[in-house]
Amino acid sequence: MDTSASTTLGLAPSARTSVRRTLEICAFACLLVVNWILAAEIPSQIFSYTSLLLLVWMALLLIRLHPRAAILALPLLITRGATLISLVFIEAGSAMPEIGRSGAAGDASASFTAFTTLLFLVFALVFAAGERAVLSSARSPLLDRIVAMSRWPIIGLCVALGLMAVAQGLHTGFPVFEHIDRFYYRRFYGHGIVLTLLDNKFLLGAALGSVAFGLTSPRLTRAAAICTLVGLLGTFFLFGDKFFTLLTMATYFLMPYLLRNEQALLKTFAKGWLVATLALGGVFGATLYIYSDYGDAPLSVGMTKLGDRIAGQGELWFVATQDDRRLLAYDPNMVRNYATSLNAEDPAASDFETGVETFFFINRYTPQPLRQSFHRNQGWVQLTMGSEALALAGFGYAGVALLMVVSGLVAAVPALYLRRAFASEFPLSIVMALWMSLQAYELLQQGAVWAIFARGQLRRFLVFVVFEVVLFGFNRAQQGGRATSGEPARIVVA
Repeated sequence: MDTSASTTLGLAPSARTSVRRTLEICAFACLLVVNWILAAEIPSQIFSYTSLLLLVWMALLLIRLHPRAAILALPLLITRGATLISLVFIEAGSAMPEIGRSGAAGDASASFTAFTTLLFLVFALVFAAGERAVLSSARSPLLDRIVAMSRWPIIGLCVALGLMAVAQGLHTGFPVFEHIDRFYYRRFYGHGIVLTLLDNKFLLGAALGSVAFGLTSPRLTRAAAICTLVGLLGTFFLFGDKFFTLLTMATYFLMPYLLRNEQALLKTFAKGWLVATLALGGVFGATLYIYSDYGDAPLSVGMTKLGDRIAGQGELWFVATQDDRRLLAYDPNMVRNYATSLNAEDPAASDFETGVETFFFINRYTPQPLRQSFHRNQGWVQLTMGSEALALAGFGYAGVALLMVVSGLVAAVPALYLRRAFASEFPLSIVMALWMSLQAYELLQQGAVWAIFARGQLRRFLVFVVFEVVLFGFNRAQQGGRATSGEPARIVVA
């Protein structure tokens, strides 16, 4: 019996449960609107905390209503959660040196939660509509043999890359010990193997996860993949990667396991809360120590610096909600500059030159000395989480709502591809699907339209489609023409 049959026979909610969930969704929607109205009319820091609670509620609703969609959306949830935590700090008054402003109470957290909910609503609807179709003929006997033969080479590649990166770190010094900014290190020292490893950590995490939690992976192979992942996480920490970046890599690693244990998703999180809390506390302590000049400065100085650093994740949305509070707007220059980048040979360089993506806010707000530093870096370093803020500055709140609808669709398509890839366990499919997902996140976070819609990117996506169509035909032929779900019978719930 496949997953769909088990859902029909044993997992369909009762009428009473359906009514209860409908009432819960309606109550959530009402509270979302009330929270935004109150935050706008009577600004108070308390609404940043209520917004955080509403985001947690939304995530739990998504997990309960469509756990597989929630699993594939975990990186987005982590990013949006980190941004909302940043907005909590901002609305508590944290400084934002990159844009020369200080935070204050407002409706930034409340509005961000509302638009984030719209994003995940569209994501879940599109994912639910397409999931059954993408799982058709995801596996075949010959493909399973190829997957089995690829497991140890994947582990060996990851171990080799990690050891070479450690060797280079021992030679040049690790950023976390040498008091070197990670971006500076990546630009001037992080060449070759190190840069390859740092830039592809999510791909490696997903590939190792498929090895560790493969259906037929032997125990020794699973243990080796898990140990390799732990070693890589430690290596990335030495090279200065942020906690949420490492958490996202671990999330991609765990996705195959969670997809095969979807009904235990909430239980898995409940069991892992203590470990997560201890890890978060350890990382927070280490980060605070670094921001306190490695113990040379008072703890209060470290806390102030850390608060200012955390504020960087949500500062663009905050400043946009302060200065661009319009329902409707239209910025022809922004439209023209984005059109130019889509036709440019180097779209990323074009965005830097014309001042779109987060460079729009650098040119608009950043104090002059820091702005000169951004320009000297030639786009190597930029601000983050600018998509919603760009939409608000250029097209008003209606533009943000439209962006969230489009973003939900853009994020769901590669998530469906990744769902199929994890079901097949084929490494090349996993790498292509995850690379496509990362391009979608580049659009969702940085406002980089070219990452999805530039001609070169569209050609790459077309190659992926052709490859998967050929693989589908190959698997279908192996199955004698029978269309089968890529999901094995072990998911059946009694």
